[in-house]
Amino acid sequence: MASQGEKLDKSGNWITRHKVLSAILGVILLIIIISVAAGSGNKNQANTAASASTTQVSTATSASARPPTTVEPTTTTAPTRKVTGQLVTLGAGMFKGGVDVKPGLYDVTPGAGQSGNFVVQGDDTYDEILGDTSIGGVPKVRARISDGDTIQISSLSQVTFTPVTSPLVTTHTLVTLYAGTWTVGQDIGPGRYVATPGAGQSGNFIVEQEFVDEILGNSSDGGVPSVTVNLSKGDVITISGMSQVTMTPA
Repeated sequence: MASQGEKLDKSGNWITRHKVLSAILGVILLIIIISVAAGSGNKNQANTAASASTTQVSTATSASARPPTTVEPTTTTAPTRKVTGQLVTLGAGMFKGGVDVKPGLYDVTPGAGQSGNFVVQGDDTYDEILGDTSIGGVPKVRARISDGDTIQISSLSQVTFTPVTSPLVTTHTLVTLYAGTWTVGQDIGPGRYVATPGAGQSGNFIVEQEFVDEILGNSSDGGVPSVTVNLSKGDVITISGMSQVTMTPA
């Protein structure tokens, strides 16, 4: 007959009765759980990596299929001259700027075969013989007419005022000027130049802003064959008595 202690041991929990075996089974179960969890994590990482690789391939394919971007060439538009004034033809007499001649910049020319005096008094002053080059005349004058200027024409039945439309000259380059007024930065580019008169010509060459006032051409009257001048934007060149002055970059 079994004792009371043996009866209690048989009726107890199996794990309690087999502690060593239970511990071994617990370890085995823990290893199985960890293995399953690790396998699931690796699978998720593989799926993520595959997805990223697919995205990279798709992006690369899209980029290679995309046409190259076309870069339009940049162009620089040259400044254009603002044309002022209005074409008009006058005869001998006295006239007013702003009344008979609209304010603006003009090339003034005499009628064919004519010769006479052209005088303007006002913001800009001109006193030229138009037409007869043998007596110091000039074939045309670049004249700037302003409101209130007094214009006097004599011995001429036809004088035409033509608004200047020629392109602006803003670079340091060779240009040819004639009687009248010229603005640096519009009619000639800034820079250093040598001014020489046309063959056999003589007259005045003035740039007040640069303190230049010379007679070009006639050495008997104290003239010089050329003059070197530094021109800045906004300077005004005044030429009289000459139909050609060549400005050569120095």
